[in-house]
Amino acid sequence: MIESTVQIGVDLVDIAKPCEVVLALKKMQMRLATGGVRETVRLDGEEVTYARANDVRLTRLIELYEGQCARESGKRRQRFARSIRFI
Repeated sequence: MIESTVQIGVDLVDIAKPCEVVLALKKMQMRLATGGVRETVRLDGEEVTYARANDVRLTRLIELYEGQCARESGKRRQRFARSIRFI
């Protein structure tokens, strides 16, 4: 049996519960945006610290789980569109 619990940042979430996943991903996105996630690499006495993120993929993943969460909770996602009428 495949485990459905994963760790996203410091949160342990069940991927079968999309609303929990959305919240954990948004928290991770906030950490990435504010520079809270850094990696340090040491090679031959030199040390480099950098922030690594792919915000585009993270945003798409959040949108995917937001849609699943909305369907699960019976909410409809709001779409914003303008209509034009000619008189």
